[in-house]
Amino acid sequence: MSNLLPEKWSESLERVHDKVGHFLNKLKPWKKEEQFPERITADTLPVFMHIGGPPVDMQETADELIIRVEMPGLTKDDFSVEFAGKRLTIKGEKDVVRERKAGDGCLISECLYGSFARSLHLPYEIDEKKITADLKHGVLNIRVSKPEKGSYARYRVPVS
Repeated sequence: MSNLLPEKWSESLERVHDKVGHFLNKLKPWKKEEQFPERITADTLPVFMHIGGPPVDMQETADELIIRVEMPGLTKDDFSVEFAGKRLTIKGEKDVVRERKAGDGCLISECLYGSFARSLHLPYEIDEKKITADLKHGVLNIRVSKPEKGSYARYRVPVS
């Protein structure tokens, strides 16, 4: 099928791959045991789209701010949640879980591993006494009651 492409197109695609690879290496330096994929395909693109940390949904109601964070495979001891003024920060680490036997190889690797940090700018300062967080089925749910007036302090949020 690749023979159907004109030779100049193939050369252009090679240059695009090289430039994208160079850009992504600057964006996320690879660890020694990792390698930039030989080819960028539909199987490798999703990993690059989530480099910024775990996916987040934030919803505001009349009474509170509701934040949902996807944290598959993590326990509450694997990460921390902190507020400082109007900033929410979630930091943690997900260990690599792979079974390796001689001759085995990875065909697709879209799961994210390693250290992560995600910071969100919130619409208002937060009152420490009006925050709850729980982790159920790989989803971290954070509920923040809207404050009348917040104070600027840094503190850790307990996750149940």
